[in-house]
Amino acid sequence: MEALNLYEITYPATYYDETVKVLKTAKTASSARYAEYLIFSDCDPDKSFADYLKMVRVRKVGQSVPKRNEPPYLHQDRIENVNSIIRKIGSLGRHFLYSEKHERFATFHWADGNLWLVDDYTGRPLLMSKSIPGEHYHFSHGGTLWGLVCDFRDYILGDDDANHNNGYGGLYCPHWGYPEDHMEFIREYAKSIGYLKPRV
Repeated sequence: MEALNLYEITYPATYYDETVKVLKTAKTASSARYAEYLIFSDCDPDKSFADYLKMVRVRKVGQSVPKRNEPPYLHQDRIENVNSIIRKIGSLGRHFLYSEKHERFATFHWADGNLWLVDDYTGRPLLMSKSIPGEHYHFSHGGTLWGLVCDFRDYILGDDDANHNNGYGGLYCPHWGYPEDHMEFIREYAKSIGYLKPRV
């Protein structure tokens, strides 16, 4: 798995009306700064990278791997529930959330106070417990599955009825292209472990 750090980039109140803080995942502080500069330069192309570096501050606020002796997430059972559903999804039908090339499933884990999803194809950890604009562009699947993993995130973070939160119907979506008996198996399994609420 690729290891990434979480950085907070702060813009001063002298540039915007108030202090603005942006989160970035990257291997190093330099690469986080440069990635943010590329976005910033679309709005202010006259400011050089050297001037940009003088303007912003960056600090590491987390990492995608657990710290030594870090206690497990309080609701680790929810992470295990979701990962088991992902393994069912990846083992059936069109094998969503599973990379045959890399022989791995997408997997949620907790590290350094945050929830991460490791993409099955790229191995890249995606920060899920906080919002980073554009993070979904690093996800190897489409909008339907992004909505599903966001439902999973909501459940892990405490929502007991998260399946419908982020559009597309979650596990009740009729557009996966899976055989109906496979979808029914996944749904029944998700009900049996308490993730999915039965439809009335």
